[in-house]
Amino acid sequence: MRILVIEDDLAVADALKTTLCSNNYAVEIANDGEAGLNFIEAFNYDLLLLDVLLPKLNGIDICRYVRSHGYTMPILLLTSRDSNHDRAVGLDAGADDYVVKPFDTEELSARIRALLRRGNDSTQPTLTWEQLALDPRNCEVTYDRHILTLTPKEYALLELFLRNNRRVFSCGAILEHLWTYEDTPSEEAVRTHIKGLRHKLRAAGAPTDLLETVYGIGYRLKPISITPTPITPKPNPHQLLADIWYRHRDQMIDRVANIERVITELQARCLTNEVRLQAWHSAHTLAGALGTFGLPNGSQVAKKIELLLDRNTDVTLADIPQLQGGVDELRREIDRKVEDTLTTSKPSLLVQGSTTPIGTVTTINRSTNHLIKLLAIVKETDLAVALRFTATAKFDTQIVTELSHSQLAQPPRAIILDLDCFPQIADGLMALTELARDYPAIPVLVLSQPSDSLDRRIGVAQTGGRMFLAKPVTASQIFLAVDRVLAAVRANQAKVLIVDDDRAMLERLVSLLSPQGMNVTTLSEPSQFWETLEACSPDLLILDLDMPQHDGIELCQAIRTDPHWATLPVMFLTAHTAALAIDRVFAAGADDFATKPIFGDALVTRILNRLERSGLQRGALGNSTQL
Repeated sequence: MRILVIEDDLAVADALKTTLCSNNYAVEIANDGEAGLNFIEAFNYDLLLLDVLLPKLNGIDICRYVRSHGYTMPILLLTSRDSNHDRAVGLDAGADDYVVKPFDTEELSARIRALLRRGNDSTQPTLTWEQLALDPRNCEVTYDRHILTLTPKEYALLELFLRNNRRVFSCGAILEHLWTYEDTPSEEAVRTHIKGLRHKLRAAGAPTDLLETVYGIGYRLKPISITPTPITPKPNPHQLLADIWYRHRDQMIDRVANIERVITELQARCLTNEVRLQAWHSAHTLAGALGTFGLPNGSQVAKKIELLLDRNTDVTLADIPQLQGGVDELRREIDRKVEDTLTTSKPSLLVQGSTTPIGTVTTINRSTNHLIKLLAIVKETDLAVALRFTATAKFDTQIVTELSHSQLAQPPRAIILDLDCFPQIADGLMALTELARDYPAIPVLVLSQPSDSLDRRIGVAQTGGRMFLAKPVTASQIFLAVDRVLAAVRANQAKVLIVDDDRAMLERLVSLLSPQGMNVTTLSEPSQFWETLEACSPDLLILDLDMPQHDGIELCQAIRTDPHWATLPVMFLTAHTAALAIDRVFAAGADDFATKPIFGDALVTRILNRLERSGLQRGALGNSTQL
């Protein structure tokens, strides 16, 4: 796949090229709009990635030109402007997607993959898994060339698994994907359809476990056995960005100096439009670049300076203290980054192609503070290497072969424990018991051979293991399980705001949710809603439908129009069961509703599932929240 990047900020362009090349794309760079247009007219590209504010010809004009001349390749706009109006202008000009600087490289790569898939989906390919094949064009399913006669729901189930062949689906997730709200059955119906699908697959000659049950989680297609091949370590993407910063750090310092010139000329009462425009452009590029290189605070400071220097705003002597404070803060941020890079970047030139011995700590650099810290006690060298190099985008993983309490001096978020590291299974279960006793807040995921599976699973469950993974298991499957476990932990520790004018109902809900470890805030006066919302900052909002002054519909509508709260999960409680009331709830932007009277266990399970799904969605976007 060939991608053209049009970006006038050389550091960001370099970072984009490095990131995209590491994902096996062929990348070309143009540093202004006219040069980019020349590239487009001369060569064929699968995707355009361009900044909005470019010299000579801006990104919006390029979009309009490309679309008016019949080019159909996907266009991804990249800019530090994040207002709804700016997004609308870019999309109306012909762009397919819009990413705001500073951007997360993992999310950007995912958006590019999605656009490229969308651009190449003119035909729907046959979905295959070993000898199983599903052709979406004629809805035909075969196993070893034998046609299977499936019910619509069995077909939909199989298509769901084939399109997401590395994912485990719970009964609840299957219900959400395959049934509408009006006809949602119980989870037993899912199990019945699974059973029927298995029977037909088995009758066609498929293995009995082709559609397997993952204990305690759900269902999936059994992973295809692949002969292990040597893993070639990839360059550390965080280190690559550090190296790029090292090369472009002087450019960042020069941009801060451009901003400081405005202060000098203001003090001399001779500020020219040219100096102001240059400083504005420097602040604009810093706002995008600093966040990309791990300086989100510097990015926010630069954005404030950019707004202050906007050409439609008067800059006066009274603005000097704010400008000087911003310049000083930018210098401190850049100086810290330069110091970090000097101490961590140069050794990375020797890292490519080398491996760290098993049993040592994998240190990336100080920018890993935002990563999820894991401790993995594993025996197999191939799995250890795979864990290390699959983890770098999201996890900071310490890999050892023996467990010691010194490794828990700075507790990880989760522990991966391979029972094969112990002479006897009983020794491993004893270690698991001690971990559960001494570190009850750290979930432990256990790896083990599938032999004597039931007894071993029961032993793991009784001694404190949060999840059991039968070998062979891949690094991706392990991290998927870690995400699931951490989402469940977040759900149990979530902050919940409940708004209901019935105080008795509030007390009932508190008695149900507080024992689950949730931090519950209640409000019986809807007029105080917004102040309470901002003070509480909940992970889930529960609203009564009928209340005086402002009902739940009005509060939900207000939530959905606010950029900060627009994605907050909202659940309604109501005594209404009429279709019209339910339609009003969902039209207002609700995610779920439950009917009164409240039945304890069912409501708690529903709330926990909603919180867990919300946590997993945030994790999928790379937004992992520290507990």
